[in-house]
Amino acid sequence: MCGRFQLELTMEDIKNLLDVIGEVKERYQEDRLSSFVQEKQDFYPGSLSLTAGHDGLLKNLWGFPLGKKLVFNARQETLFEKPFFRQAALKERCLVPASLFYEWQGKEKIKHLIRTEDSLFFMGAVKEKFPDSSGSITEHFSIITTASEGEMKKIHERTPFILDKNDIRRFLDPKASPEEIKEILNKRNLNLLIERASKEEQLSFF
Repeated sequence: MCGRFQLELTMEDIKNLLDVIGEVKERYQEDRLSSFVQEKQDFYPGSLSLTAGHDGLLKNLWGFPLGKKLVFNARQETLFEKPFFRQAALKERCLVPASLFYEWQGKEKIKHLIRTEDSLFFMGAVKEKFPDSSGSITEHFSIITTASEGEMKKIHERTPFILDKNDIRRFLDPKASPEEIKEILNKRNLNLLIERASKEEQLSFF
């Protein structure tokens, strides 16, 4: 599961992100790129956060609306079978950049900070447009999760799917077949660095 993550982005990070997704930097004016610079901040369902996809860099709301709830995770195993996610899985895949994500273990809700060996990593996600209460159309994303492996199993049974940089452009390609995407999603997750939060951080949930 993924219900909270942290992101910090410098201008250099954003330019590197454009390289990763195969975007041409010249399409973006410097002042527009600066709008994506992000001081260290925690994000949770309902937050407006950066996504990167075949249509470039955007800010979208986290969680697909379903009645009064937000469905903020999509299971990798059933992504193409569930009607709720199928169309998004077929054509509107995206990345959610993060510096770390959080998970809480057991009944005691022991907080952990989870990173990769890189300072910035990319969680797989799907996005779709939904009407809001006023009838305006807004775009939402849901983070793809996979079964936990190794040490993560001791903390939670689900983990965000983190993409290998070599798979990113194929994952984002709207012409990629479901079989190609399933092949990517069936790969082992990247190596995760798990740190138990300090006593002070344990007291903070959101």
